[in-house]
Amino acid sequence: MASDDRQVPEPMPEQTNSGSMPPARALRALRGAQWLVNAYAIFRRNTGAWMLVLLGLLAAMVVSSLLQVIGPLVFGLLYPVFTVGVALAAQDVDRGQPIVPAHFLSGFRSSTADLVAIGGIYLVGQLLILGLMMAIGGAGVAQGVAAGAAAGAPAGQAAGPVAVTGAMAFAGLVGLALLVPLLLASWFAPLLVYFHGQKAFPALLSSLGAAVRNWRAFLVCFISLLLVMLLARLVVSVLALLPAIGPLLAMVFLGALIAVLAPVVLIAFYTSYVDVFSPADDVDVGSIDDQDVADDPQVTDDPQGTGQPPPPPASP
Repeated sequence: MASDDRQVPEPMPEQTNSGSMPPARALRALRGAQWLVNAYAIFRRNTGAWMLVLLGLLAAMVVSSLLQVIGPLVFGLLYPVFTVGVALAAQDVDRGQPIVPAHFLSGFRSSTADLVAIGGIYLVGQLLILGLMMAIGGAGVAQGVAAGAAAGAPAGQAAGPVAVTGAMAFAGLVGLALLVPLLLASWFAPLLVYFHGQKAFPALLSSLGAAVRNWRAFLVCFISLLLVMLLARLVVSVLALLPAIGPLLAMVFLGALIAVLAPVVLIAFYTSYVDVFSPADDVDVGSIDDQDVADDPQVTDDPQGTGQPPPPPASP
């Protein structure tokens, strides 16, 4: 264990490209919140560098948006490469080392084809789900997507009020039910490809399996993020009511929150990966009191049921 107060496991080993798959451990529910706590601790240890990382990603997004259809498509294909770069930067900080800028290009030097394939599968999955939603919800879904795209809103989000029919509501539920497993399948996949030499499709399946095994932790992680955003919205609303400088304070607070929360979410891909796929001896799972699932036989640090901790990932 690292000698600090973060309750975070040791960083993952260097890239192995061995093709071996480390066993996914089943963690207690509150580990999901700990992923965010650990991510914030890594962010706090080198705030300036993470601000530069965030600015670089924002610049890449702005440039890609200027290229109309091609730009967002290329950015979507390369997002797993960026995920690897962020994970390596987080690993640098986690080891007490400065961030190596060249790490952000590591995904272009190794396993590039499989990383791009993950991005492609994710994009195709999104398009298929969107097409299904349009087929179910009719023209209303298409109008909402078109309105959102015209205003620069995320895909599927309308820029203004749109009359929601029963079919559109059902289409939204179907889309959400399909988008969640797609997101979970791509959550660990880039790091499984880069660190362990997995191919794209097996890595997606392994990521989905690990996420399903830890659905409690993921649920707590997402709920924690939702609560933070709801609290932030409340604070912004209160600040906006202040006379004179209220709106300015609200904007400053919102900008500061985004500047912290965005890198923390990106780093959480790394902290969750380390927690789920590292050897059991490296993780103080019992440091978090979660009595609701402590006695659940499905939540165990022995995923193979052998009575022994899982073996570490293959050595280089």
